[in-house]
Parts: sequence; structure tokens; C-alpha cells
Amino acid sequence: MRLLVATAMATAVLGFVRSQCFSERDDFSVKVNTDLSGITDFGFELYKQLAPPESPENFFFSPYSIWTAFTLAYFGAGGETAAQLQRALRVDDKVATLRLWRALEAMYRTRQQNTTAYSFNIANRAYIDKSLPIRDCITNLLHSEVERVQFFKVGAVAQEINSFVSVATKGRIDQIINPSDLLDAIMVLVNAAYFKGTWQFQFKASDTFPEPFYATSQNSDLVPMMHQTASFRYNEFPEIAAKVLELPYTGDAMSMFVFLPTEEGPLGFARMVDRLSGNNLRAATHKGNLSFRTVDVKLPKFKMEVEIREQFKPALKSMGIRDIFDSEKVDLSTFGPLLNVTLEKVIHKAFVEVNEEGTEAAAATALIFATRSGAARPLPIEFHCTRPFVFLIRDNDTHTVLFMGSYKKPTKAKA
Repeated sequence: MRLLVATAMATAVLGFVRSQCFSERDDFSVKVNTDLSGITDFGFELYKQLAPPESPENFFFSPYSIWTAFTLAYFGAGGETAAQLQRALRVDDKVATLRLWRALEAMYRTRQQNTTAYSFNIANRAYIDKSLPIRDCITNLLHSEVERVQFFKVGAVAQEINSFVSVATKGRIDQIINPSDLLDAIMVLVNAAYFKGTWQFQFKASDTFPEPFYATSQNSDLVPMMHQTASFRYNEFPEIAAKVLELPYTGDAMSMFVFLPTEEGPLGFARMVDRLSGNNLRAATHKGNLSFRTVDVKLPKFKMEVEIREQFKPALKSMGIRDIFDSEKVDLSTFGPLLNVTLEKVIHKAFVEVNEEGTEAAAATALIFATRSGAARPLPIEFHCTRPFVFLIRDNDTHTVLFMGSYKKPTKAKA
């Protein structure tokens, strides 16, 4: 993948960086590394953790959304916490990763401006409590993401976050968090992504009929099954024990790839998933390894909504991301001198609808950081002037009280 905006992005980053934030010399002028294989590797490892083959449930998520949200956390991490995130996310140092991050944003933005064939947009926010001592360089580097808020106003902040996600996903995900999720919260890192594309070769609604779908050889249910016969890129890959079909979207910049196990039943599915890896995926989806064939395609018409919460912590820990959950080990020093701040919740919601016209998909990820005791963010002291009070006006240079008085009851307006 070539990021044509790399040079412009490096210039843009240099335009607002005023101090070193990640190292002694933050050099954003170097060419962006266009190798995105690490995102794929991260996504497949996380998929295997969150959706074991033996699970009978449908599953859908956005590894790119999750990767992006945790990359935002990586920018603010230090020490072993940063090292663990760097290994799990398969990224380089922070300077190179931020350059890649910005280049991807710019590329998608430019492509979207130049096409109406499909819609894809991604948005990020870092909601940070106003009481947290965030370094100025972080605010400069993440100038378009950082939003300072007051988390003691949990209802208002929850509404702001949910509104941001709803707008970014065109209403497909209208709520990512509840106000109760923000109790003791001091920072929430959010990513939202949205895609909508029409098939390059659409299915005809008149060719959609109820047909059985076999979860196992003994268990089947009728589903609306779409059907068409056309020329598609296709191949069989013994390395992953699967047949692979590419269904391109209009514009040819986006495609759906379908992996069908060569062996039927749960065992065949498990063998395919076990063999899937980033390298195998790249080989199986490479256009040079797929050839145009006349293919008779049947694909269920479906809609799916998935929410992931509790499964994240064990999954991420098994991938080596541990210290960020531990109040005694977490290091978020690049954000600033943050004490006792840990990642308490990871929430991910995803939506997908596949029909005769195409596909619509949306996802949102929220990383909620909090203090264990809430001591780092005391509640504001109430000062409600609902009874008599004294007031004065002082000259602060001379410390002279110029005016002084007391207010004991409402005054009546003169006629």
C-alpha cells in the first residue's frame, strides 16, 4: 500500500510541533513507512482471542478501530507500558507511528474527497479531564484529538462522547458508553469508523430466496440467501484450508473477501481459523494469487450488532498488554505526570449489514481510564450563594479593599 500523502503529512506535522515529546529529537521529516502488515497481524491475533472457533455465536468487530484507539494510548505511555503496547500493536517508535497514523488519516480523507463510489471515514478523540496535568507537547501533537472536559459532569460528558460517535458512524452506533461507565473516569480515548459501499456486481433482490444455512451438519435454519453467477477473483489455498472469494465494491478501492473452509462442519472451520495469520491473509488476498473465474455465489443476507466489554481484558493480557491495567505498574508519563491512572474498561461496538446492494459497517472503541480510588480527581466543592453573603472589590496591586458589602435579601426594582 502506498501512502501518497506521506510528504505532505510530514510537513503538516512539522508545522505544529514545537517541542520534543517522544524523544530528544522528534524527526517527522523522514519518509513514512508504508508497511501496514502489523495492523493485520494485531487484528488476527485479537480475533482468535475474542472469537474462539468453538463459540457458536456470530462475531463482528473492527480491528482497525481498536488498533487506532490503543495507538492513541501508546502515544501517551512510557516505560514498559509503552513497550508492551508497541509489541502488541506491531508498531515502530512513537514518531514513526504518529507519522503513519497521520498519513492514514490524510489518505482516507483525500480519497473520500475524490470519490463518491463509497464512504469511509474514521475519527478519534481523547477526552481528558481538565484537572490532569497533560504536557503541552502532547496537546500540540494531538491538537485535533484532545478535548478537555470535566468528568464529574458524567451525564454531559457521556452525551458528548456518544454524540461524537453517532455523528462519525452516521447514527449506526448512537451510544458507546453509559454515564455509569464514567464514574471515576479521568480520560477516555475514542475511535469511530464508518464504511458504506455498493457491490461492483450487485445481487438481484429477485434472486434472494429462503434457503437452509447449516451451523452443523445436523442443525440448519432458513436464511434469506442471495445468489448470483459472475466472474470474480477466486482461488483455493491449502495453506489455510479455505476457498477465497473477492467481492469488490464500486470504485475497486474496497473489497469484501470471503473465506470458506474447504472442509465442512465445525472441525473444518476450526482448522481454517487455526491456520489464519497475517502472512497467510496477505497471500490469500493478493490479487496476483487470485484469478478471475466464473463463480456461482450464494451469500446470506444479514445484519449484525456486537458489543464487546469484559472479554477484552483477558484477551489483551494474553497478547502482552498487561501493565496498562495495573495501577502499580502503569506508566502514562508521556501524557504527563499521571499517578494511579489505569485502563479500567475497553468497550467496542460494531454494526454490519450485508444485502443485495452492498455493505454498511460501523464500529466504535472507547478506552476508559480511571483512578482506583478517585482521589486524583476530587469532586468540586459546592459554593451555592443561596443565603446571605459578604462581598468585596479589591485592588490587587495595592491590596486595597475598594468596595465591600453584604447581600442578605433580593432587592426590589425601582418603579
